[in-house]
Amino acid sequence: MKKVRWGIIGTGQIAHLFASDFCHVKAGELRAVASRDKASADAFAAEFDIELAFIDYFSLINSHEVDVIYIATPHVYHYDLTKACILAGKAVLCEKPFTINQSQSKELYDLALEHNVFVMEAMWTRFNPVIEQVVEWVEEGEIGDLNSIQASFNFVGPTDPDHRLMNLELGGGALLDIGIYPVFLAQLFFGKPDFVQNQAVIGDTDVDLFEQILLGWESGQLASLDASLISCNPNRAMLSGSKGYIEIDSEWFKAKSCRVISADNKERAVEFDFPGNGYQFEVDEVNRCLEEGLIQSPNHSWQNSLELIATLDEIRQDIGLYYPGEEGSSDGHHHHHDEEDLHHHHHEHSHHKH
Repeated sequence: MKKVRWGIIGTGQIAHLFASDFCHVKAGELRAVASRDKASADAFAAEFDIELAFIDYFSLINSHEVDVIYIATPHVYHYDLTKACILAGKAVLCEKPFTINQSQSKELYDLALEHNVFVMEAMWTRFNPVIEQVVEWVEEGEIGDLNSIQASFNFVGPTDPDHRLMNLELGGGALLDIGIYPVFLAQLFFGKPDFVQNQAVIGDTDVDLFEQILLGWESGQLASLDASLISCNPNRAMLSGSKGYIEIDSEWFKAKSCRVISADNKERAVEFDFPGNGYQFEVDEVNRCLEEGLIQSPNHSWQNSLELIATLDEIRQDIGLYYPGEEGSSDGHHHHHDEEDLHHHHHEHSHHKH
């Protein structure tokens, strides 16, 4: 397998986590990084032994030195940057949420199809060996008919109103950043829900700080999910069925162990001893897809991504949460941040927990 050459846009916390796991990738080379801040680009390049550091996103996107670009900027910039990559013929792994709403996502996947370019939302949890094991157990009927999922993603986040998580202009709030994970888990097994209900706490900066989400399916399943930027929680997940249940251990979205417990209380536990946080697995998946000439991953397809963001849109509608430029927001008209905008905001994608 030839070494796929990777570039990273953004140098915040998630980019650091991604880059530090990159050494565990089967076949790939981290070749370039771009940040609007020269000091950040240089420091990041030095830390991870990356040959090329760009201070302009578009120089990296148009560089002949990379095959695929990982986008790790705040949510609202995903659309413009992914679009630029597709138009430049560059494969893309874009951090979740792929964009801030379904219409943006649909437009980009259509464009990727038209230009025959590989694009994947970086739903790294999908490729975690524990999640693969849980999928296998459910498919093999280990817990009978799966009918209920409970999952949390909580942490105590920043209070600085300008931080990307607290800033409505940057697509802040709990749902898009971390609520996406429990919703992803529910839809991985049940597909798009027929019923969506959300109770949320909205903070002073108008972003969602905490929510309890209830999803329902006409075929008889329920999911009870929560996301919080203001609470501590072990962040476990449980899948309940007619013959037993599965527990995914604390912090389920990057877990290294899980167990299946039968109705008569027999327990079987599995542990995986993989290095790092597990970001390497999504990279391996992208590299495999590129090798096979695919433009989307069968394991986290465009359809999966679109159904996920569609549900997040509905959850937001339920609490009247709109981002600038969306129908329903105070400015009410659609707009995209132009390229200039990207150069002037100095917010990086930072997160102490992911």
